[in-house]
Amino acid sequence: MVTIDKRLKPEEVELLQQLIGQELISVKHDEFLFANSSSQVVGFEFEDRLVYLYSFTKSSDYFGSIEDVAVWELSEEKYPFVDNKSLISSPVKETIKEIHVVQENQQLFEDGQKTYDVWVTRGIIIDFGDYQYSFEKPVWFSTDIYIQKGYSLIDKFASVEKFENDDWSDNCIAKCDRETIVIKK
Repeated sequence: MVTIDKRLKPEEVELLQQLIGQELISVKHDEFLFANSSSQVVGFEFEDRLVYLYSFTKSSDYFGSIEDVAVWELSEEKYPFVDNKSLISSPVKETIKEIHVVQENQQLFEDGQKTYDVWVTRGIIIDFGDYQYSFEKPVWFSTDIYIQKGYSLIDKFASVEKFENDDWSDNCIAKCDRETIVIKK
């Protein structure tokens, strides 16, 4: 059985923990042209720091074939390519109450035998109490970070059935479970 873990690292989750109770000044992202998405980076501006959510492609086993897959990274380090992007700032000026890390466990069974056990961070939801901002990786291969503002945004994420009903071979069954880690004071 192949086990793959594409979740945020413990130190990245700890960085999210540090943001609870802080005022998010703005979210920096690409200008929305065709969709509410930003390619490769979103910035979270606080009074005394800037935190980046990066989405990069890396070659990885994708259920039996080597593919370029998107991997998220959360860091205070500003990578040089960010200077070449024309990010806009969407003002927020709200205090973060909770952060939800949405993770999925994707499993593939071939002829009744589990062959893949994959964990992936599907998204991050920042909760201000009155509303939320979500940042989702809607497609395994895309470096786009899909951004939404509203209420109950977990309901807007791509469904687990999308993975389960993908075009698998006849002898394969896919299973996907979602869990949410709630980070709060």
